[in-house]
Amino acid sequence: MADGFRGHEVKMPRLYETEGVPFDDKEIWLHFFVLGADSHWMAAETDGKGLYFGYAVLSGDYQNAEWGYFRLSELMTVPGMMVMCRNTVRRFADVIVEMREG
Repeated sequence: MADGFRGHEVKMPRLYETEGVPFDDKEIWLHFFVLGADSHWMAAETDGKGLYFGYAVLSGDYQNAEWGYFRLSELMTVPGMMVMCRNTVRRFADVIVEMREG
């Protein structure tokens, strides 16, 4: 995975800055995913040092998906990990609908 997303990361809200924003309205800045595995980590906040707050869907299990913290160092150990920097930051509710529809 290339480190080009780091420039995008500096524009992201820092941890707890969007605490009062409803989950559906949180903006997704980075989208980490594993090709062919339907696993996704969507980052809404960062500490700027590789810790993110966002939403994780593992192996397509949307029923047990949840908001929480994840580290870049842990994601980097997953084979096939990719990252998408959104040109237009979008609301979580819109991103999750798009993902579920395919």
